[in-house]
Amino acid sequence: MRLTEIRLDQFRNLATVDLEVPVEGVVLVGSNGQGKTNFLEAVHYLSRFVSFRGSKHVDAVAFGAERFRVEGRFHFTDGRAHTLAIAADGDRRRIALDGGAVSRPSDVAGTLLVVTVRPEDLELICGSPSRRREYIDDLLSLVSRSYRRGLGEYDRVLRQRNELLRSGRAENGQLEVWDEALISAGVGLVGARSRLVARLAERFARTAARVAFADDDAYGIAYRPSVPVDPGTAEREEAVRAAWSRALIERSEVDRARGWTTVGPHRDDLAIQLADRDLARYGSQGERRTAAVALRLMEAEVLEADTGHRPILLLDDVFSELDEGRAARLLDWLGDRHQRFVTSPRLLPWLADRLARWSVTEGRIATPAAAMTG
Repeated sequence: MRLTEIRLDQFRNLATVDLEVPVEGVVLVGSNGQGKTNFLEAVHYLSRFVSFRGSKHVDAVAFGAERFRVEGRFHFTDGRAHTLAIAADGDRRRIALDGGAVSRPSDVAGTLLVVTVRPEDLELICGSPSRRREYIDDLLSLVSRSYRRGLGEYDRVLRQRNELLRSGRAENGQLEVWDEALISAGVGLVGARSRLVARLAERFARTAARVAFADDDAYGIAYRPSVPVDPGTAEREEAVRAAWSRALIERSEVDRARGWTTVGPHRDDLAIQLADRDLARYGSQGERRTAAVALRLMEAEVLEADTGHRPILLLDDVFSELDEGRAARLLDWLGDRHQRFVTSPRLLPWLADRLARWSVTEGRIATPAAAMTG
């Protein structure tokens, strides 16, 4: 998968951008605050239709403008090509695929596949469990519509059960009905998450070890479901159903007192370790960054394996965040398999001869062709 053209109108400080994109990708070089990350955010919008910053659409509109628009054309290895566009004013957004309006963004989310690696990914290691759940859910939702639908149904049932708990009128009979609905909606999520983490574990250990130059079994990840079931049996629906049903009954008084559901997939976590040490508590900055990058690279591998399409990599100031040894090993691992968009405050020696250079200054992007004609 390759992005070949991109046009931005009134997106953050990149007022107007209309560019052809090299096949291998580019490195965007410029001082902080010039617009390098904004460009990556625009590409990300074409894949997920939301900001990777977690901000509202209106925040991405250029100062003094009424709306923004991002349009990109991309090609698959089989020769097919598509054009995606997203426009937003306020909190409203409009999406078009090949010129046709899209009524449900979920139907085309991930048509253009991107994986974003950012310094903020340290939150995957050191942040709250919700951040790690979001990582798992986003990945599964991109490769499985059934998972995406199941997650939406679970969230709906969970909200209704919590409303009943908060109302103070949660009789046992009523609660049992919602318990069964909650389990039915969520049991598939537990199994899917368990299978995904099992797929990731060996690859994660191998990739993190290669970047860090460590033993292959040093880094590890494991699924930690809040449903009291052994992670090894979390793929078996009957085991999850039985354990979850018992837990909901045992915690019914706690749930009533707190006014929310205290056990279920919305409370799951992902354990990330190095030599049996919890990285969030005991890891160094370099070890945590290595683990965060490895998780994103595993995301790319899963997307390629499950869709047959190689995602584009958006690498936001990643190489300068790693020491030179880790950065060089990461670059060797990446090779030229993926199209890469890399941001850096300066042109790093090991990137100079691998990618075309675009200079970014005050929202203006200068390409080599523009420099020659200018």
